[in-house]
Amino acid sequence: MPFGNLMVPYLQIFATTARTFSSEKSIATQEFRINPDRLKSQMVYSAVTAQLVNVALESVVPYVKRTVLGKVQTKRTGQDATSNQDLPEEHEFLQRVREEAKLKVYDVATDYHEMVIQFGYLSLFSSIWPLTPLAFFINNWVELRSDAMKIAITSQRPIPWRSDSIGPWLNALGFLSRTGSIVSSALVFLFSGENDSPGGDPANVNVVGLLLTLLSSEFLYLGAQSVVSYSLAQIDSPGLQKERVARYSTRKQLLEETLGPDAMKETAPPTLDAGEKITLAAPQREAKSLSAGANSTPEQK
Repeated sequence: MPFGNLMVPYLQIFATTARTFSSEKSIATQEFRINPDRLKSQMVYSAVTAQLVNVALESVVPYVKRTVLGKVQTKRTGQDATSNQDLPEEHEFLQRVREEAKLKVYDVATDYHEMVIQFGYLSLFSSIWPLTPLAFFINNWVELRSDAMKIAITSQRPIPWRSDSIGPWLNALGFLSRTGSIVSSALVFLFSGENDSPGGDPANVNVVGLLLTLLSSEFLYLGAQSVVSYSLAQIDSPGLQKERVARYSTRKQLLEETLGPDAMKETAPPTLDAGEKITLAAPQREAKSLSAGANSTPEQK
């Protein structure tokens, strides 16, 4: 797209291989038309069917497998020798620990990878099927709860590690969002007309209109990104507000304990905006008086 009529004949590997062993050495170019319905069907599969299969493979299948295999293994081996040595009051806890130790380790990178791929489909090809955002929203509502069940039931409980951000995944999301502004606008331009859509021939594409569409979309994306970044920078998150309030309360309590309950009522020390003005002449005058004084110490001089 829009060079399908030139590339598709060479992508037919079996036909090309057969022609090399025959007397006909040239590859005939066949008629090729881009099928928007096929693109829509592929997008529906990626947004709906593939997401349902992924949820089933991630949550339902491991839970059923663990339950069934656990019961079968218990019936075959019975109670092991280790559990027989447990104290009665600790047996239930230790048994739960042994079962959880057999589970696989939870890997958060897998969930990040899945969400970034989903965002890629959304930003690049959502114009093919406009219901893609709604399908992904419903899927994420279910995915959020299935991942919580996966963490609590089907995997070892992860150790929480503090992190400032999600790291390199931010770069991937930024790259996909910027690329999506170009790809989505190109798809809308190429398939905007029912009869004028490209059929695989580059001659049917208005190159000037396509380039103007891409440039307009790119500048619109950069402008929106700047506005959003500036707006978010002016808004404090609830966490930062709570941290600032707690810090102020701690300083106020320390000041009142050190200088008394009336410490907060005293006037503030002079500053550049209010109070006396500090100039170079004042410290020079004071240094001169100290050095010339008869009772001044060597440190003061």
